[in-house]
Amino acid sequence: MDGGVTKVLVSGGGGFVMANFIRHWLEADPKHQVVALDASPLDDAARAYLAAVTDRLQFITADVTAPETWAKLPGDFDCVVHGAAITPHAFTDKDGKRHEPERENPVRVLNANIMGTALALDWARGLKGLKRFVYISTGSVYADTVPEQEKNFFPLPEDGYLGPTALYDVSKYSSELIALRFKQLYDLDLAIVRLSSVFGPMDRQTPARGTKNLCNYVTNAAAQGRALTADSDRAVGDYVYAPDVADGICRLLLAPRAALKHDVYNLAQGETSSVRDLVALAAKYAPGFTLEIVPAAKAEMQTVPDRQTGKWAAYDISRAAKDLGWRPRALGANMADYIAWLRNNKEAQGRL
Repeated sequence: MDGGVTKVLVSGGGGFVMANFIRHWLEADPKHQVVALDASPLDDAARAYLAAVTDRLQFITADVTAPETWAKLPGDFDCVVHGAAITPHAFTDKDGKRHEPERENPVRVLNANIMGTALALDWARGLKGLKRFVYISTGSVYADTVPEQEKNFFPLPEDGYLGPTALYDVSKYSSELIALRFKQLYDLDLAIVRLSSVFGPMDRQTPARGTKNLCNYVTNAAAQGRALTADSDRAVGDYVYAPDVADGICRLLLAPRAALKHDVYNLAQGETSSVRDLVALAAKYAPGFTLEIVPAAKAEMQTVPDRQTGKWAAYDISRAAKDLGWRPRALGANMADYIAWLRNNKEAQGRL
């Protein structure tokens, strides 16, 4: 990218993936700065995770759906990374109570995920020095099943195979389309990333997110030195490490405009892993770790083993490799790194 990129506005800055990006961005160059927005104040885990870089981080507690939030911001940002979103997947809290945020408050989800994005784009188009806007989307916009993959498996590409159903999926894909329309209307330098199932440091329950994926269940149990119970070991996913995602977003911010040949980029591991695979990898770094198959009603980790294609399987990451020079590190090494992090940060995240 022409010219120096230093100051970045990050929405959703106190959350899981964005906290990883902020730390990576600020550690990458002493000239880098971040202003982070989040609807909730930084919790103890985030403060600890970002402690070494807080001298170049300004944190603002504000609602991205409120026009005054954007009106009060300065206009001297080089880039915007819009990651603020409500992830309304059902979850069980620490007290054992079941929550279904999508059903309990659907308008909250739509306001945050769609109107929050529209307001961010409308504000960003007025920034005179804006070099790039990155919208953080999700592989949840892809279809649940892709019959073509059952016949002759291939990693899921960015073009086609879309099938959003839940409000989260629908709102994220709607925001993708809105972002692309803003790009056309105002000649914004804009790119979208779709993430597969992300695991890693800072994945914890927050007011905006109360869920974690199967890889997090496995690594947490392994780090705690206990057996994990599940209803099956067949369920699959594409699991990518949060620090690798952070590196991919950084590369996307810094890439020359001419290098970006596409509007949308998958950031994923690029391979399908079953629960059985994850357990085998974790056991290498946590000797004695085991998985026990039990009836679903008694399982800590409940799965949907019949989902083997579409958004649940491997994503094609060749675009990011070619245009950004990005590839994730080996899954086993990343799981080992995360297990070590969990052991050293026992209070950073608990069981959901």
